[in-house]
Amino acid sequence: MSIKPRAGRTKSLSALINKDTSILGQVFNKAAYLKQIETHLHSLLPEDFRQLYRVGSYQNQKLVLMTATASNLTRFRFIEAQLLYNLQQYLPDLIKIEVKVRPKPPVVKHEPKKLIIPPASKEKLRLLAEKTDNPALKAILIQLSNKEQN
Repeated sequence: MSIKPRAGRTKSLSALINKDTSILGQVFNKAAYLKQIETHLHSLLPEDFRQLYRVGSYQNQKLVLMTATASNLTRFRFIEAQLLYNLQQYLPDLIKIEVKVRPKPPVVKHEPKKLIIPPASKEKLRLLAEKTDNPALKAILIQLSNKEQN
């Protein structure tokens, strides 16, 4: 038994995304709306504040902004009242702005581990290389046996 699409019942991906009643369409519309709010917010913020805040959500008449550090939260308190007033011109139902600290995850640097081969193992690798017929494997084993410790 095979699964065959029935004509008239299957929908294209673009129809699912572009339809306003679909879940994907709603997600895309909400994301676009939040991006518009963020663009407007950045136009109202002072130049040195623009990259510090991003829109997290807007629901229940509350705009949630995200920032990376607690000091940015403190700096925001100085401009909050004026910003709320200016944003209310764009979003009339806005009552409150809340700022949450969401630190960026630290960048983990992966350093390669240093290979430490004991002298006895180096000797065994050299003997094994002499007994091996495969030239590629032989070259690798010889290279390992000659490796200097760092």
